[in-house]
Order: sequence, then C-alpha cells, then structure tokens
Amino acid sequence: MSTAYTLESVAARAEIEDVIHRYCHATDRRRWWLMDSVFHEDATCRLSSIGGSWREFVAQGSALLEPVEATHHQVGNIMIAFEGSVAHVETYVTAFHAIPHDAPVGGGFGGTGEAYEVMLGARYIDRFELRDGRWRIADRRLLTEWRNHRPSREGGLAAVSGQARGQREDGISGSVVEAWRTNDLGRVEASRLVDRAEIADVVNRFCHAVDRNRWELMASVFHEDGKTVFIGNELPWQKMVENARVSMGSLERTHHQTGNMLFSFDGDVAEVETYVTAYHRVPPTAPSTTFWDGRSEDYEGVAGGRYIDRFERRDGRWRMVEHRTFVEWRHDHGVAEGSLAQTPSSMRGQRGDADASLPVIAALLN
Repeated sequence: MSTAYTLESVAARAEIEDVIHRYCHATDRRRWWLMDSVFHEDATCRLSSIGGSWREFVAQGSALLEPVEATHHQVGNIMIAFEGSVAHVETYVTAFHAIPHDAPVGGGFGGTGEAYEVMLGARYIDRFELRDGRWRIADRRLLTEWRNHRPSREGGLAAVSGQARGQREDGISGSVVEAWRTNDLGRVEASRLVDRAEIADVVNRFCHAVDRNRWELMASVFHEDGKTVFIGNELPWQKMVENARVSMGSLERTHHQTGNMLFSFDGDVAEVETYVTAYHRVPPTAPSTTFWDGRSEDYEGVAGGRYIDRFERRDGRWRMVEHRTFVEWRHDHGVAEGSLAQTPSSMRGQRGDADASLPVIAALLN
C-alpha cells in the first residue's frame, strides 16, 4: 500500500474526503439524490440493522430517519491507504439524532412519548475504488463504538425558528450543493487545493478568535464589507465582534471544533459549508438576554450546527463576505467536570497572550 504524498495523491485524498462529507450532508439534509455521487452503482453497505445494495440501504435509511427531527453527522479523523486504484479508508464520526415526543413507537429511533436525543460515536470503514476518473465508495461498513440516550434539554434553542436551525432539503445550503446536480464531481483541481487550504485556515481562525477572545484576528477572517447572520440577526462583522466581546467574553470558556467541509467554487467566489460542535461554560454572571443565558448556577451548553459561508478572493486573499450560523441541536446540563476541576488553569487554556497557542497566530498579530 502506498503512503507517498504527491500532488496526485493529495488531490485524491481531497476527492475522497469530499465524498465522505457529501454522504453526511445528504443524510442530514435528506438530499438523497446526492448519494449518486457517493457510491458506485454496484456498491454495498452494512450499517447496523440495515444494509444491502447502496440503493436498498438509502431506502431503508430514509425510512429509519423519517421520524427523526434533526441529525448531525460530524466527521473527524480520516485515514486513507492507497492500493493502486483502491483506497481503504477509516473515518471517525459523531452522530446526533433528535427524536420528537410524538415519534412512532418502534424502530431504531422509536418514540417514547417524550422528546429525547441519541448521540453515538462510530467509524466508517470504506473501500473506495477509482473508476472512470472518479473515486466512489464500493463498500461501506459502520462500526458503532458507543451510544448515549438522554432527554432533550435544548435551552434557548427551543425558541429559535426552524429556518434559523436548518431544514431538510432547503435553500440554506443550496448555494453549496445545487451546482452538483449538473456538474461533474470528479478530480479536485490542483489549483483548488491551495484555495481550499486557505479557506479552511480562515474558518479555523474564526473559531480560534472566538475561543481565545482574539477579536483582532477577525480582520483576517472577513473582508471589510463582510457581514454575519446568527438566528436571523444580520450584522456587519465589526458589530458582531462588538456584541461578542460581551456575550462570548462573559462565558468562562468556549471550544468550537470544526469537521466536515464542502466547497463549491465559481471563479473567485466560494460557497462553503462547515460542520461545527461548540462547548460553552456559562456562569451565572453571563447576560440573561443572550443565547447562552446566565442562570442561577453554572451550566454547560453544547451545540452542533453549520457555518454557511460565502468567500471571495480579493487582492489574492480569500476572506468571508457572509458568515451564517445555523444551530441544529443544543444540550444544556449541569457542570460535572470531575478531576478536571483540580487541573491548573494554565493547563486548561487561556485567553489572549497567556495561551500556549501564541506562536501559531503570532504572525497574524503583527
């Protein structure tokens, strides 16, 4: 098996990752037509109690998920081993499922009379094959490592409109995927590998700026006329930063971790979808009027969602011109950090110059 890193193999890796991310998007948005660009026609799937040909699997999977209110499949680690025109791939995935109180009884996500959530961690073990210039899945297996059932506790998200939470097969991410209905989803162009890397850096810089309260970094995230949209509230990015200094700055700590990324390019414009899971430690002193509202006691809020971004390349630099956040799920619970409570603060991460990440972003601060 080959472990050589060449321009060709890196492009192949990018194409394979795109396929994996398209699978997750197709599942979460119920855009089942996208599965045609995920599997070879004779592919097979084995996921828990369902399986068979990929078309049989999609039919079974769509029926299984029909009563589920929302899903969020965020992938992380991806390992790829090439063997000629075959690639053996392992992908870690964390999947969230929201089951409403009125879901029908029975099945893998059967109703209980009360709303509940299922979170599971698993791995996709895939065999990809290169045929006619396209990498697609020839065989997929799901190995589930853990699964957790818990009552729904979505806090302030309950009052958020469905449009701001993301919908099935809607227009929110249409700008990212609609071109795929007709475009040939083959090899990733070498020139776009550089563009994708720069764009990913910008998205990750946004998360770092929020978590470390490095608000000055936002000037390297947005073009000057950029704007943000959160729960239907549209603001210039500068005003967003002004508000975030209070709303996010009042939290004890935050942790925004990105996963799947999908790109759609049109010249110097890129539409990008990024999955994100975010942790928030909320003290009683946090403002009571914000999304992460202060209460009588400390609590932790974890949310999963997507960034839908429009990037433009100007003067040779990719920056955001529009950043939209959609929260798909949220779970609030009491603080129970165990022995971490005794860990020195210097080992838990800091804000500003005191954090160990300073050498990573120092060049951007000059």
